[in-house]
Amino acid sequence: MRSGWTAALSLLVVLGFCVLAIAVILEMRADRWAEATEASLNLNRAVGQDIARTLGTLDLALLDVAERLRQGQGVHRERLLHTPVFDRSATARHLGSVIILDAEGVVVSDTGGVGLQGLSLADRDYFRVHQAGTEAGLFLSRAFVGRGSGEWRLALSRRWDRPDGSLGGVVVAALKLDYFRDIFGSLALGPSGRITLLREDGIVLMRMPEEPGLIGQDLSQGTAFRAIPNAAEGHYRSISGRDKVERFYVFKRIEGLPLILNLGISIEAIEAEWRPRAFVIGGTTLVLVTALLAALWRLRLELGRRQTAEQAARQSEAEFRLLAENTSDIVSRIGSDGIRRYVSPSALRLVGRDPAQLVGRPATEDIHPEDMPAVRTEIARLRTREAEEAMITYRSWRADGTEIWLEATLKVVKDEASGALDGVVAVARDITERKALETQLARLARFDALTGVANRRAFDEALGQEWARCMQAGLPIALIMVDVDRFKSYNDHYGHQGGDACLRVVAATVGATIRRAGDLVARYGGEEFVVLLPETDAEGAEAVAERLRYEVEALGLPHASRGLECGVVTVSVGLAGMQPASCRIARGPEALVEAADQALYRAKQDGRNRVMRAPQIDPLGPVTVA
Repeated sequence: MRSGWTAALSLLVVLGFCVLAIAVILEMRADRWAEATEASLNLNRAVGQDIARTLGTLDLALLDVAERLRQGQGVHRERLLHTPVFDRSATARHLGSVIILDAEGVVVSDTGGVGLQGLSLADRDYFRVHQAGTEAGLFLSRAFVGRGSGEWRLALSRRWDRPDGSLGGVVVAALKLDYFRDIFGSLALGPSGRITLLREDGIVLMRMPEEPGLIGQDLSQGTAFRAIPNAAEGHYRSISGRDKVERFYVFKRIEGLPLILNLGISIEAIEAEWRPRAFVIGGTTLVLVTALLAALWRLRLELGRRQTAEQAARQSEAEFRLLAENTSDIVSRIGSDGIRRYVSPSALRLVGRDPAQLVGRPATEDIHPEDMPAVRTEIARLRTREAEEAMITYRSWRADGTEIWLEATLKVVKDEASGALDGVVAVARDITERKALETQLARLARFDALTGVANRRAFDEALGQEWARCMQAGLPIALIMVDVDRFKSYNDHYGHQGGDACLRVVAATVGATIRRAGDLVARYGGEEFVVLLPETDAEGAEAVAERLRYEVEALGLPHASRGLECGVVTVSVGLAGMQPASCRIARGPEALVEAADQALYRAKQDGRNRVMRAPQIDPLGPVTVA
């Protein structure tokens, strides 16, 4: 009986241990499938977000061009096509061409450089669908081979309407399929793995690995496509009708686009890592089951503890890697000594350096010297715990020597045990394009929108700067003021549009007369212009003034003043010159402007279309014109 109980107990223990081993094997299999499912979903989401962001950006640019065409800006078609999105975006090198079609499908403007203007593309589906009015928004065409380039492309198109609502034409951006090929080619899908991009109607746009003749085929009746439900994303198992391989598919409908991303991993590849481990565990269990009877309970507890700890560690590591490796920003862990401990993989894309090259090196080594004082100030605030977070903007360099602007957010990290400063976590992003746009906007704010020359604000700044420079160097400075004669009557006779055109022509003529790089032409107000001539005395300025007066008169612009005899547009010119070094008070620039203005007034009083020069100016006394 004791032997029977012992045998029964041993059998129960053995059976229990075997059941435990089987459970562990099945759980390992479930874990493997969970990991594969999560990794596949995350990979599909990341690729789908990249495609959605890229095509969405291009669609916004197409919308902008279509709206500008609707508003009647078609005369500037070439400039419309050369926007920052088309010229400098992340996909600019994959853009085959951006074209504008008229209502008949004829190319009226393009950027492709293959001479498409005048070519009829009325047979393309991206034109027919808008011509028929069946597509009101963005349309994605079938993949096609570009005429002249021989490359596979995908067309994104939008209809543009005339102000009366009729079809004006179509704006098309042709994206090379190399864009998708580059993205898909960088993915590690394992043996027999594949990723396919389809339209919602089942038309194949790209598949990796590529199969000859597959691009453009209709797979809507295939077993894999018919297994895709109407949900936004999900997964299923299916046996391919082409190679008879059973795969685990993860699909995602790309938000805002009629596209489906379908990623397939072979069942064999998913379970390839699990099976040998299952055999080892099962065999070891059968061999050692008798010896492990005494330690069964303890082993079971230990396995449970380890499994929980390992699963928590894997989950924590997976979440961190998912965030760090899929963000477009550089994530860095910097120690309290200023040395990098970790750098995310996005460093290779942003600054062209492998993370391994950056880890172990000072975090400030690539910061532009001119930006270092501000950076050190913020670091000092973090070290003294005056602040827990800081945002810094600085210049750096890519591996190829290109200068870029970065914006970094620094967050203090504390030691859990002592609470002392243990370094910072830095998240840096590329703001080079934003900085360039800010610079461009600042430059545009200094120019007159009508005439294209500098505005009053730019003139005032330049006058102060050049006055100080000439004063320090002991050099003269001169100022010319130009006024269009009888401009009010010109405006009354030819209208405001004619008056604006006249001012543009005069501004261009004055600007063409001024040849030195340091000289400045600006619109002073209304029909008045000023020319600032540093390092020029009154005699030299008078020669310049006479030349520009002659050039304007030589234009022969008709000027009929209120029915009087016909004449031409002329200008009156006043000029003044000074020696800034002789001034003992700060009103020198104002005195120079006042003298030139009074000289201009005298020129208009004496009959117009003439140059009047102010006498030598006493900056401490009143300004008079002889």
